[in-house]
Amino acid sequence: MKKTLLLTSAIAASMVIPVHAEESSSMPNLKILNEFSTGWVRNFNPWFGGRSDFAYESLYIFDILDSENVHPWLATGYQLSDDLMVLTVDLRDGVLWSDGKPFTADDVVFTYDYPKAHPEIDTGGVSGKVEKVEKVNDLQVKIYLKEPNAFAARDILGETVRIVPKHIWEGVDSPAQSTNENPVGTRPFTEIQRFTPQVYVQCRNPNYWNKDLKIDCLEFPQFSSNDAALEMLSKGSVDWAGIFIPDIERTFVSKHPNNKYWFPSNDGVRITFNYKTENEGANKAFHDVNFRKAVSLSMDREAMMMIGSYGYVVGGNPATNLPKGMWNWRDEQADKTWAEVNRYDINKAKQLLADGGYKDTNGDGFVENPDGSKLTFKIQVPSGWSDWVNNTSIAVEGLRMAGIDATVITPEANAYAKNWETANFDATFGAGSMQSSVWKFYDFTMGSEYVQSPVWWSTTVSNYVDPQLDQWISELGLTKDEDQQKKIAANVERYFAENVIQIPLYYNGIWYAYNDSRFEGWANEDNQIGHPAPWNGMSRLVHLMSLKPKG
Repeated sequence: MKKTLLLTSAIAASMVIPVHAEESSSMPNLKILNEFSTGWVRNFNPWFGGRSDFAYESLYIFDILDSENVHPWLATGYQLSDDLMVLTVDLRDGVLWSDGKPFTADDVVFTYDYPKAHPEIDTGGVSGKVEKVEKVNDLQVKIYLKEPNAFAARDILGETVRIVPKHIWEGVDSPAQSTNENPVGTRPFTEIQRFTPQVYVQCRNPNYWNKDLKIDCLEFPQFSSNDAALEMLSKGSVDWAGIFIPDIERTFVSKHPNNKYWFPSNDGVRITFNYKTENEGANKAFHDVNFRKAVSLSMDREAMMMIGSYGYVVGGNPATNLPKGMWNWRDEQADKTWAEVNRYDINKAKQLLADGGYKDTNGDGFVENPDGSKLTFKIQVPSGWSDWVNNTSIAVEGLRMAGIDATVITPEANAYAKNWETANFDATFGAGSMQSSVWKFYDFTMGSEYVQSPVWWSTTVSNYVDPQLDQWISELGLTKDEDQQKKIAANVERYFAENVIQIPLYYNGIWYAYNDSRFEGWANEDNQIGHPAPWNGMSRLVHLMSLKPKG
């Protein structure tokens, strides 16, 4: 508590009083719906707290919708040494923290070093990849890697690491627990004008370096479900939203002439088994590849796409769940293998179960494990995420038709994620992640370092570990030769297709809606700036820089 108060006091003392009054200028606040909450908590902790994304910045922004879109941000350039062991990074000149102090290489060195003493804030595992960071001068650093990696820049210069001010955080002993009520950052919106559990207003950093910024204040109304958000959206009072909207033409577009949307394909939705579940009967089944194949054959993916997701989404996911932007890494042989179970066939599912020794021994309509032990499990999905809840119900219906006793549970989103850290779940209906490179995608969703971690959509949603996968992922980063990279990626793709480690279902849409009556410059199908949703990390900054008030 003492350190928390120290941090809050230090930040308060260094704050610049915001010059913007709520809606007092001719420019309206940009109103955003980007995150479910039962009530906002005033905490802009850069690592934990959930309010940090418009206050802190990374060195680079690598767009995850289109990997060709690379935006130098707090850095202006980098070079990777020939031995793939050292990144030399040039920093942007003239950047100030929101309290007026200069941003320098000292802040970058501190940001990379700090998590080594506080591993609980190293959610991206960067300390395990960076040996040390050295200051060359105020505007250049050298980052020494622990292992060579051809994809290192996209892994550790992007949003995995958000640069924090050394002069604020160096005296804080417990950063994960520190309540950071007034952020000092380099990002465009650091001045907290108003904060209540129902709404908060975040205004322009008076020292912001990027002259493309044309917005004064952001406003975040609280909402706890899609229905609550839709009520606000239908009135045309929200500018930027990132939620699922059912029957969008009727419930949203028709309600206001300026209500518009664009749903490009996002990461792959999947069901993952928890290979560390304490549910012994389920654990036995999850470790049987024929059972996993039967689960895949029980999935009515078409119904999920057309009914549960209102036809907004598409399928065709490979077994690894590669995002569509990485389909150039797919493997033909793996796809042929995966196609055998990537379909809806209840009879085939029943046959696989029977051939594997799964029988209904007590007449309740559901099979037991081959050793006679009870087989039942629960699939968790966040409450209020209506499309996912609907599609989890479709998944469970298929499983029960095949004779598998599965049910749905709907914890609140924070509890849903908390269950991963303790492996306190049987299976998860969830997303598959979008990453800046294929190496990072494999490492993030398959690498053993993310087991039982708090990192959303990482290996923690399955806790599946195989040293062979770790080895392939490591080898992939050791070569710049694309042909060799493709061979290694093919090994990973075939492994997942043959072993059905998870159950990919379809591609999530990027749920992005906007109202252009007050602001212009929005991303859309004809103006594909990058990932358009307000909930997506650093890409939001690129989108914000294109917006300006109308008139």
